[in-house]
Amino acid sequence: MMRVCFLVNDRREPSVEQTTTLLISAALRRNHEVWVCGVGDLGMGDDVTVVAKACAPRASDPPALVDELSASEGSRCVLDEQTLCIVRTNPGRDEARRALHLAALRLLERVSDQGARVINSPRGLSRALTKLSLMDLPVDLRPRTLVTQDPDAIEAFLEQEPAPVVIKPLEGTRGRDVFVLDRKHARANVRQIIDVILRQGYAMVQEFVPGAEQGDVRVTVIGGKVLELDGHAAAVARVPSHKDFRSNLHAGGSARPVEVTAAMRDAIARIAPQLQSEGLVHVGVDFVGGRILELNVFSPGGLYPSERLYGKDFSAAAVEAFERA
Repeated sequence: MMRVCFLVNDRREPSVEQTTTLLISAALRRNHEVWVCGVGDLGMGDDVTVVAKACAPRASDPPALVDELSASEGSRCVLDEQTLCIVRTNPGRDEARRALHLAALRLLERVSDQGARVINSPRGLSRALTKLSLMDLPVDLRPRTLVTQDPDAIEAFLEQEPAPVVIKPLEGTRGRDVFVLDRKHARANVRQIIDVILRQGYAMVQEFVPGAEQGDVRVTVIGGKVLELDGHAAAVARVPSHKDFRSNLHAGGSARPVEVTAAMRDAIARIAPQLQSEGLVHVGVDFVGGRILELNVFSPGGLYPSERLYGKDFSAAAVEAFERA
């Protein structure tokens, strides 16, 4: 048995469909002592011990677990005494409390330095607060990309691309504020779209990878390897609806069964050393063909649709992998 603490945006918010809830449930089913706290629940006194006001759930059934978390008042938990801390926060979904997320990562660095294992590494997560981490990948594994605050540079990129381009904020999640621009079509709103994105900071502009209109594939990677159980990979094809080009499930996309191709496995093997060096144990890798569109390291999802599609307990397999990491 281990002492395992899950750090989430808000301990009262997890839902039954979230990967976070499934992982907490799996940890309880594996007889670990589990605590759950939010980014606003942490603190540190003059003795520099990191503590949290946390819930210690007992119910492993996801609906009962969610009810228990939402009703709990919380009690004192010393993070330095935990065997493992699993970070399931997502600053992109909690922008109003961004300062709390940044402070939480810094406090978790202290916890890590005290000997507790933290997944994913708070230092690695700090480096991945924007989509810039994609630029660390080999050029042939990612789309041609521009990161800029210059609207003229974006228009020049668009003019040079024979195919459409995708523009999105450098920070963001769930497909929010992602647009397709095409120089072949009417351009009345191109500058307005660019202005909307640039108001949020830097823009990331990418070539539209052939096949992306049919959706992408989310592959769950743990310890640099595809998470697999009984011959099935924790991977789903995310197919956009007829009303939207985005394949994100939160944007109306649907999940379908999929095989992880040799090209995807090769790409994962090639980036595994980088993930390891950054301490990024649990990553959701989004593919079109053999090319990586995005690395999801904050609260990577995908286990809920994978479990429903294949009938496999991937969440328990993930926790077992965390135990060994």
